[in-house]
Amino acid sequence: MLIGLIGLWAVLRIPVVRSVNSALVQSSLVWLSACFLAFALQAVVTYYWADPWGDRHVEVRLLLGAAATFALVRRLCLSPQQKTWLTHALALACWVALGISYMYGRETPSNAIPWAAGVSFFVCLLLPLSMQSHVTGWRRGAWSVSVLAGVAAVLLSQSRGSYGLVLWLVLFAGIAAVTQLIQRRRSMGKAWSRGAASRLGNAVVAVSLLVLVLVSFPRIHQEPLARVQQAWSEIKEMSAPSLPQAQVINSSVGARLYMWRMAFKEIREAPLLGHGSKARIAWIHRLGESSGSDAIKSLDHLHSDLLTTVFDHGLLGLLSYLSLGVALAWIALRSKLYDARLRWSVAGVLWMHLSSGLTNTNFGHNYYGVMLALSLALAWMLSTDETKEA
Repeated sequence: MLIGLIGLWAVLRIPVVRSVNSALVQSSLVWLSACFLAFALQAVVTYYWADPWGDRHVEVRLLLGAAATFALVRRLCLSPQQKTWLTHALALACWVALGISYMYGRETPSNAIPWAAGVSFFVCLLLPLSMQSHVTGWRRGAWSVSVLAGVAAVLLSQSRGSYGLVLWLVLFAGIAAVTQLIQRRRSMGKAWSRGAASRLGNAVVAVSLLVLVLVSFPRIHQEPLARVQQAWSEIKEMSAPSLPQAQVINSSVGARLYMWRMAFKEIREAPLLGHGSKARIAWIHRLGESSGSDAIKSLDHLHSDLLTTVFDHGLLGLLSYLSLGVALAWIALRSKLYDARLRWSVAGVLWMHLSSGLTNTNFGHNYYGVMLALSLALAWMLSTDETKEA
């Protein structure tokens, strides 16, 4: 893993520049501790059930990435110019993702579901960077448009589990706009009223450009709307008494809902240690046979990171999964110790990690762990703290 090798190189070649008392270093240590705890808890139950150790690839990648992040934060302080170029790279990645999803749709280079989640992480990093008060002119415009390109890439991938990115974009943009309006009104006084017409004109231009893009490239809104409508129709079929059960649970949403309902019964029978991954695969195949659902028979997971983890490893698996989210939430809430970039970046990545994992098994794909570890490492490297550096 490249980020791990860079971290090892930093330990061997670069002297320490931040003390362990630095808030930024302490937050990276919290993340490292959470990753170690998540791996340790999963390792205990994996050994107990003799599950394949390859199933722990995400926890291992996160642990290595967190260790590298801790080493880099202590030893490497990027200059403002280096951070700018790194932000340009994130913006370029969003455009590359848009090109791929526009040309190939769901046929992305890897599985479209974790691929879209990985792109959403980059969007969550770029979004607060584009809203910084000291970023003006063409950079703010270019990065903001790149954020929209990344969102469009996720929508065109037709991965409904990552559509929560739109909600995050609206929430962040609304909070940022209100905050900036209040700050500027207080600082500018009467000059604020005189510039109201100019700001209104800029808003009208931005909205007009957005409408023009949506009209010129209708796939950006037509395809995700069609996917959402398809999901809603499949949900309504679940309550239609006239349709046979085998047909209802043979759809994407129907298979998920049926599996989840049946899985809860199995989870209650072994709440502490679960059933193990081998038993889970066998149970899904039996469920597919008994229900006559080809969609279920083709699966070996529950289409949910949370439920798959709890089914396999019970309460210990749940604690492992939640330890990552709790650590990131704690870091995001430490608002007075480091700048808004880290807070909002970590909060956005956490939102997408949890929301996309509710209906997808992202942990089943090794590149999801890579993207999550890399995105969080970039979040720390692009941030600064307010404590005195060593």
